Amino acid sequence: MLTDHSTRATDTRSRILQAAFTVLSRQGYENASIKEIAEQAGVAQGLVHYHFKSKQQLVLAVLAEVCREMEFGEEQGAAGAQAAYEKFKSMLKGKRATHALYIQLIAVGLHDKELGAGVLDFVRQDRAHIEDIARQVLAEREADPKPARAIASVVEAAVLGIMVQNLIDPDFNAEEAVDALNAMSLSAVFAEER
Repeated sequence: MLTDHSTRATDTRSRILQAAFTVLSRQGYENASIKEIAEQAGVAQGLVHYHFKSKQQLVLAVLAEVCREMEFGEEQGAAGAQAAYEKFKSMLKGKRATHALYIQLIAVGLHDKELGAGVLDFVRQDRAHIEDIARQVLAEREADPKPARAIASVVEAAVLGIMVQNLIDPDFNAEEAVDALNAMSLSAVFAEER
């Protein structure tokens, strides 16, 4: 019996998160209300408040799901870097709403301290993951690992820039941009070998 209740609570929470993603993507953070999210999820408003104490906590949970969807994978070293770039190219085509919401929440986080702290954590996690891959690639090449942090910062900035350009410019060639970023990041690693 306990498992049945737990399963229903998990299902309800998932429906609320999906509904929040849908409403936030359609209307934006400022215009999205808990009432509309509850209606989209087909649950009472009280259930939304039961699972998430504030709009910010709900949005941070949605952001966590968005970031999980955008994770680059677990492969290591140069193979991991290549797989991450390929996954990013695929996501640019199929996850426009995810990227749009991510960029929007970064902007909202500039003015909302609670959201801003959550966004900062996610950006730092992304950057740390990229830094790990850069360190692995540098280690494979027996190069100095010190530039890994700077490489990760530049790659993270470029990824965000590519996302924004892909969202706003219909003529932007995202695949070409990702390939160029891949080549430039690899050339930074190879430059360290000398």
